[in-house]
Amino acid sequence: MPNRFHRILFAASFLMSLAVGIVNYSLIFYVQGRFGADKTAVGLISSALTLTYFAGIIAFLAWRRMHPRFVLWLAAWAMASCVAIYMLVPLWIVTIVFHGLFGLGMSLFWPRIMGWLSWGVEGKDLGATMGRFNFSWSFGGILSPYLGGLMVEADFRLPFIVAAVLLLLAGLLMPLGSRLYPAFRQRPDGVESAKASPAGSAAGSVAGSAASSGGPSPLRYAARLAVVSAYFLSGSILFIFPAFAKESFGFSESLIGSFLLVRMAAATLGFNLWGRWTFWHFRFWPLAAGTLLLVGLILLFPAMSFPWQFYPLFAAAGAVFSFLYSYALFHGVAGSLNRERSMTIHEAAINIGLLSGTVLGGWVSETWSMATAFRLCAAVAAALLLVQGVLALRDPLRGKA
Repeated sequence: MPNRFHRILFAASFLMSLAVGIVNYSLIFYVQGRFGADKTAVGLISSALTLTYFAGIIAFLAWRRMHPRFVLWLAAWAMASCVAIYMLVPLWIVTIVFHGLFGLGMSLFWPRIMGWLSWGVEGKDLGATMGRFNFSWSFGGILSPYLGGLMVEADFRLPFIVAAVLLLLAGLLMPLGSRLYPAFRQRPDGVESAKASPAGSAAGSVAGSAASSGGPSPLRYAARLAVVSAYFLSGSILFIFPAFAKESFGFSESLIGSFLLVRMAAATLGFNLWGRWTFWHFRFWPLAAGTLLLVGLILLFPAMSFPWQFYPLFAAAGAVFSFLYSYALFHGVAGSLNRERSMTIHEAAINIGLLSGTVLGGWVSETWSMATAFRLCAAVAAALLLVQGVLALRDPLRGKA
């Protein structure tokens, strides 16, 4: 049975996700209004967070000697300080530097809380625990864009004040958990999930499915390229499109936030469904179909101009994105005995895609047009799909693909 103190970590995950979403969304309009930043500059500041998050994930092992509750407290309060500093000091370089440090705090928080939640939990309990965790952070992600849009319309400082308070509360949950639950103070030890899972457990059956074909899934390489493609395309949607929609269509911040809310809601529903269905396990054709569908959706964006047209488009993009993410996560971990290394590679692939998509999309949209940026992103994703197909030919299960 999952530990009772997990409810503290679920609450902290929700507060962290809500705060991060508010900051990332509001910052786009903050730097435009305060510094006159163009779309290339918006992509640059978003990339600062991505780079430091990636660097922090790679350096994550250096923090393993500290108890997770101290790391989570330190990360949350350091992030709150970063938000306060670049809100109070109106300098472009200060905003870039401290938003980068904000990303470093994220890299300390998320890997540790995920590892802590999985400690000593296997089989069905592990699935239930991670399901609650996914709901916690995704629910925060659903609310944050719309709330951020409403707040930035009222006062450009308001979303950062609220985010700083949320981060402080997330940090305060750590000493609260220590007081309420003695187990909260115990030091978690590393558990190799693939080794520890009972043969009859859900986790064991997943690992066994891949292991029966000779170890980790051969589709893991194609899957990791798929998550690069998904986040390459998402970089333009999340960080470049909001600025474009405000300038070109005159959409309000809250309206654009509602588009992203619909996307995240569809993705959250998708995560739940893909976790229940198994038809896509160890088959390449669902990956190819999902990638082509997302490419087609991206190409539709330049043809839209009315708000009602964007809602179904963002919903469909969110659902397909959730599938590609689930596919990459499953095939990257299935059959692997070193889960921590597999997750590090997965996170690295995410950041490579997000960083390149944000920077390239911002530069192309500023130099030529947003439509050109979307077409280029779609072409890159289609080219990567060809590489994924070549990699999938190495799969001994390709007869089922």
